[in-house]
Amino acid sequence: APTADGWTEHRSPQGIPYYFNTITNVSTYERPASLSQPLQNGGAAGSATSSPTKASGTSAPTTSWQTYTDQNTGKKYYSNGATVTWTRPPELGPDESADNSASNKRSSASENESAKKKRKKGEKDDGCLYANKAEAVAAFKGLLLAKDIAPTTKWNDVVRICAEDARWEACNTIGERKQALAEYQTKRANELRDVKRQEKVRAKEAYQRLLTDILPTVKTFSPGSSRFMDVRDFLSKDDRFYAVDDETTREELFYEFVEEMRKREERNKRSKKREAKDAYLAFLKLREEEGKLTFASTWASFVSSIGDEEKNDSRFIVSANMSESDRQLYFSDYVIELQNAEDEKRRRIRDARRRAEKAQRDAYREKLREFAKLGAVIPSTHWRSVEDKIASDPCYEPVLAQGRDVPMEIFNDFVDDWNEQYRRDRSTLSRLWESSKKEIKLDESTGVDFSKKLLDYSANSPDIYADIRRMSSNEPLSSIMLFF
Repeated sequence: APTADGWTEHRSPQGIPYYFNTITNVSTYERPASLSQPLQNGGAAGSATSSPTKASGTSAPTTSWQTYTDQNTGKKYYSNGATVTWTRPPELGPDESADNSASNKRSSASENESAKKKRKKGEKDDGCLYANKAEAVAAFKGLLLAKDIAPTTKWNDVVRICAEDARWEACNTIGERKQALAEYQTKRANELRDVKRQEKVRAKEAYQRLLTDILPTVKTFSPGSSRFMDVRDFLSKDDRFYAVDDETTREELFYEFVEEMRKREERNKRSKKREAKDAYLAFLKLREEEGKLTFASTWASFVSSIGDEEKNDSRFIVSANMSESDRQLYFSDYVIELQNAEDEKRRRIRDARRRAEKAQRDAYREKLREFAKLGAVIPSTHWRSVEDKIASDPCYEPVLAQGRDVPMEIFNDFVDDWNEQYRRDRSTLSRLWESSKKEIKLDESTGVDFSKKLLDYSANSPDIYADIRRMSSNEPLSSIMLFF
């Protein structure tokens, strides 16, 4: 079990004891002070001290000292067949490799010191080069860009690649460096994605230009039926075919291109048919203005009405964009529109005439009311007795134009309605007069005075009072005035 500070004992394959710290991951052949008892050599080798030990068992003849290397640690040890030691025997002379190792260590220490000085110098320079924290962070990110740090590079690898550069110290703490690294890698990842996307766009555009250039030249190609494998050999001879590196993607782009080509051809056909139709309708419009085409025309009558020059007009003849059936269908639609327009015109004329006739009859009735107010017409008046007088008025002739009997019919309706109303009111007035004639004096009274007296007399009877008020306002002349 490890000691409190993490040291444990182990043996090399040659039987030499060494020590390993589980906390710091450090190995050494020198026994730590926290370990109290050394492992026994067991006769395999001497202890790791400067004094040689005797091998257990019977003594063996000594030979010259030999140098060996521990396979696990790479450290050298020495043996003369009887004794094993880590200390170089004097018989072997000075250890040139040890001198070289010491020299290398001194050189490494010197380099480390130099690096530390550079970093310290960089810290001083930073104080002068970077006016603020934003510039310092920018310098650190510039270092990452110069070292081509990828968006997926781990922190430890970034430290190993960049730590010796003076710009590494632009950020003062590890937290600032990691934050700047995260920002840089996010931005860099987006940039690389944009580059990749643009590469794909350029590859797709190059491939589509290839399809545009090659497919029209392939005689067997048809947008509606050709397959990718039918034209692949024609396409693969061009470098742009390989701009898209995936065969499946090439095939998908091919079918997308072909579908778009088919739709474009259909749009062109529809556009040409629409142009041919518009030209044909313009031709029909001219014939309509010439009087050769009306709402009553048929196809046969129209064709017979136009001359040979018109029949050979490019707008009229059958073509790839307008068949015979199309031509007759467009003609029928055009005639139907003319018929609809004619029907609408007639309807509007009828409406206008009806409105005018109604206005004329209303004016005639208004004139009859004026005659009634003047006393020229009463409910019992007959048409023959007033016909000449009414006929002399200007409003009479327009009504007469609507029909010979129309003026008389309107007059008769007028006096019949008025007479019916007066008969109903007269019975009420008669009863009221019989009950009130002893109280109402008519000496030198007018019709207006009579109406007021009746109102005053019936004031205590709400129903009769309402009837009297209605009668006093009857048109064209109140029933009270007639009764008076």
